[in-house]
Amino acid sequence: MGVFRVPVKVRNWQNRYLPIDRQGKEIDCEALVDSGAAEFALPVELLEPLRLEYLGEVRVYTADAGEHDYRVFGIAEVEVQGRVCQVRVIELPHGAEPLLGAVPREEMDWHISPAEKRLVPNPRSPEKPLLPLV
Repeated sequence: MGVFRVPVKVRNWQNRYLPIDRQGKEIDCEALVDSGAAEFALPVELLEPLRLEYLGEVRVYTADAGEHDYRVFGIAEVEVQGRVCQVRVIELPHGAEPLLGAVPREEMDWHISPAEKRLVPNPRSPEKPLLPLV
């Protein structure tokens, strides 16, 4: 299917409850959209300014068929083309490319258009996300 990149804004969801001196910064980056990826992931240099809380570790299966333990942080508010979701963030090593996986894409109700290499809204909900309750 190929991969492509989209602009992403990321904020610390907890900022609304934190004093100004403890709030993280909003970051803008380009994230790789890959149909085989599941999670939202950021390299450590983009994750640190957000000042997200450490949640634990998770074992991750990577494209090279490897298994790795990565740290998990949260909760981030992720915005892609005006649609927003709240997700945990997997910490990637320094220099890695941000990754927009299936979990945040589904939460924002984006579909991948393989021919156009872009995200398109769900045809059933073109104005805003429509999520199944069950």
